[in-house]
Amino acid sequence: MSVRALLFLALSLCATPGPALAQAEGALQKVVVVSRHGVRTPTASADQLALWASSPWPAWNQPAAALTPRGAQLAALMGRWYRDYLGTHGALVATGCPVPASVFVYADVTERTRATARALLDGFAASCELAFGTRGDVPLDPLFHPLSAGVCPLDPKIARARVLERAGGDLERFSRGLRPAYARLQSVLDCCKPALCRSLDRGDQCALADLPTRFSTHADDGGIALEGALPIGSTTSELLLLEYTDGLPMAAVGWGRVTPDALRETLRIHTAHYDLTERTSYLARRKGSALLAKVVAAVTDGHETGFGTADPAVREARFVAYVGHDTNIWNLAGMLDVSWLQPGYQRNQTPPAGALMFEVRTSPDRTPLVYTSYVVQSLEQMRDVTPLAGEAQPLRTALRVPACSTAAPGFPCTMDGFANAIRGVLDRDCVK
Repeated sequence: MSVRALLFLALSLCATPGPALAQAEGALQKVVVVSRHGVRTPTASADQLALWASSPWPAWNQPAAALTPRGAQLAALMGRWYRDYLGTHGALVATGCPVPASVFVYADVTERTRATARALLDGFAASCELAFGTRGDVPLDPLFHPLSAGVCPLDPKIARARVLERAGGDLERFSRGLRPAYARLQSVLDCCKPALCRSLDRGDQCALADLPTRFSTHADDGGIALEGALPIGSTTSELLLLEYTDGLPMAAVGWGRVTPDALRETLRIHTAHYDLTERTSYLARRKGSALLAKVVAAVTDGHETGFGTADPAVREARFVAYVGHDTNIWNLAGMLDVSWLQPGYQRNQTPPAGALMFEVRTSPDRTPLVYTSYVVQSLEQMRDVTPLAGEAQPLRTALRVPACSTAAPGFPCTMDGFANAIRGVLDRDCVK
């Protein structure tokens, strides 16, 4: 029996469809998700990481920026949950192989996104040989990285001005507002090495909170970047999350100096950083318009004017997944003006394999409705590799899209209202 078949059998034995969610009503027709990749190894270089902590960082068994085996397991559990959800609500057959045309998965070209797409499908229907799409052997996919690909450049002056507005006009003051989180992270890292302090004009000795937060002159993605306390705190707190969710012994997670509560507090730095650099409207629209246009075309099946003709494979599919990065989710959430807060996480946090989820349902009077939610495994579900079945459902939060949601349970939008809401926020220069 193949590895995929064994995985499918194991997931089938431990996972049964969960109960229908009360916040969404009507017959389920389609689910479209924009998912982050699963748990990965660090993207920062070892030399860079060494400047940020007094102790050596744990070694990982995979290359930099790669999906870990635990990350693949967790993504497979999410894939199984999606299959159970669609099967329970009648959008797909509940057991056996779905019709191949009913599933469409497209991934960014990075190793971690392609491996996550494969793992999602292994959980969804491991023995059914379902394939995912990708742009191929190219360094960048403009759908997920329009700035780096040069297809939708920023005006740096406008970008900086908008970020400063979001920061209250002063990046340093904004960063100082995070001092309790910096203090907690400092107790874990014991930052900083003298070379880092000197590089940011702080002499030979400094702590993380002593570092400035300022615009960098070395933005390598065609946009803007920050340097100093905020991005360093953001990256290191995220690394602690990856260590925890990858199942490292607690003695190795943050050198034994991290508890779940401490981890959550340090991640306030990460979400604050991404709120500025990914959710600020000008940046979000330039970075997210191409992907959001694909999403709305999938949700509306291309029937709504103004979004082009949907790919027939997308139009026919009952489950559509775009597998990208946390930055993509932040961009789309900013454009939609949706927000969530879930147990154990910071506001709008985007952990590994979490996803924006769009459901198309038909009301009793046959009106098509669109429900938007954010779904993710809890920290403990990830650490324990918990099957998402029965009472052990993932965290899921119904999202209110201000431009179109009604007050009905689950905050549905009409199909026309959803299409109009997206039409109003797209940057047409960035949609090809």
